[in-house]
Amino acid sequence: MKSVIKGELIKEFRENTFEIVRVDKFAKNSASTKNTYKTNLSAFIFPIKGRAEIEFDNEIFTGERGKVIHGCKNKNISFKVLGKEEFEHINIYYVADKYNNSNSYMKSTFEFAVNNYDEIIKSLNQLIEISSKAEIKSKVALQIQTFLFLRELFTERNYKKILTEKDIVTDISKFISENYMKEITLNKLAERYGEKVSRVSYLFNKHLKMRPIDYLIQYRLTVAYTLLNKGLTVKEVSRKVGYSDEFYFSRLFKKKFGVSPNKLKKG
Repeated sequence: MKSVIKGELIKEFRENTFEIVRVDKFAKNSASTKNTYKTNLSAFIFPIKGRAEIEFDNEIFTGERGKVIHGCKNKNISFKVLGKEEFEHINIYYVADKYNNSNSYMKSTFEFAVNNYDEIIKSLNQLIEISSKAEIKSKVALQIQTFLFLRELFTERNYKKILTEKDIVTDISKFISENYMKEITLNKLAERYGEKVSRVSYLFNKHLKMRPIDYLIQYRLTVAYTLLNKGLTVKEVSRKVGYSDEFYFSRLFKKKFGVSPNKLKKG
C-alpha cells in the first residue's frame, strides 16, 4: 500500500494528463459470492453505504463512508461485504497509459480520508448523470467536470478557496454549453461575473489548462460534429454553432478533427 503525501498527490494529478472513461454506481450484498477479476482501468472508489473489504493483489482496504480508495490497472480485485447491509460505492474510471512512472500514485493502490463527504457524493451523482449520456458534448462535459471535482478533492485543505474558484469556472463552462450559439467574448464573461478579464482568463486556465475562448471553440466543434452526422449542411451547422462565416468554421473544424466538414459528410 502506497503512503499518501497530499502535496505529491495533488502535484501528480495537476501536472499529468489522464482521460476519464466513466463514472458509475454499484451495490453488493453480503450473500454475493466473492468474485475476483483483473482490473483494466485505474479507478477511485467512493464508498457511500455499508462496509466491505476491498482486496488488490493481497492488499486489503476497508471500504467505508469517508474514505477514498484508489485502484490501478492489472490488479486482481475482489470485494467482501462486511455485515448485513449492502455495500454501495461510486467509481470514477480513468486511463493514464501515457504516464510511465511505475511508482506514481496513478499506478498504485492507496487510500485517504476526506471531509465534506455529503457534498462529495452529491457531486459524484451529478457526474454519473453526465456519464450516462452518449452525446459527444456530454463526454467533453464529463472530462471537464470530473477534472474539476478531482482538483477540489485533492485540495481539501484549501476547500473553500478552491470551491469558490471552481464555482466560477464551472458556471462559465455551463454558461458556454447553454449559449455556445450566441456571441460570447471574454469581456462579456468578465462582466457577467463582476471580475476583471485577466482574472477570468487566469482562473479558467488554472483549472482547465485552456482559455475560455478555446473551450468555446472546442464545445462548438464537438456539437458541430454531431450535427453534421445528423445530415445538416455545413452552412446550417456553421450558423447553429455560432459562426456566420462557414469558411472560417471549416478551417477550425479541419484543424481540430483533421478532416474538413464537407469530407466528413461525404464519408
